Amino acid sequence: MSAMDDLNALLSNLPGYALLTEGMKQAALDGALIPDPDGVWPGSTDPLYVSTYDVYFAALNLLGFLMAQPVVRSTSSEGTSVTVDAPGWSALANYYRSMSSIVQATGSNLLTKVLIPDGPHVHHTNMSEAVNGYDNVDTDLD
Repeated sequence: MSAMDDLNALLSNLPGYALLTEGMKQAALDGALIPDPDGVWPGSTDPLYVSTYDVYFAALNLLGFLMAQPVVRSTSSEGTSVTVDAPGWSALANYYRSMSSIVQATGSNLLTKVLIPDGPHVHHTNMSEAVNGYDNVDTDLD
């Protein structure tokens, strides 16, 4: 199943779903890229990155739009009445947050890869050898 199919499955039974465009859903997915199963980060070309999405984070980003849509609370016609309540938006948002790897990583003590471009101010130094006087300090750039 594709990421778009997974996202549609998470949102399709919610009120206002029909108002979500493919572009809106794709933009939400594009904002939810995560490292692929081999640990390659988005945008990497060597090795080539395989598009991998956190669909729960994408769904969470679309909830605000869905929550802003009107919901029928009560209607009646010739003795028949219908009342429709909105979903438990906060409960749904909490569920999506609990399933999202992006949300789980935010604010935690996970290491983040920071790319440091080469330039005159960057001097790559092997800090794993005592010969260089660093005695295996774990702050080297590779």
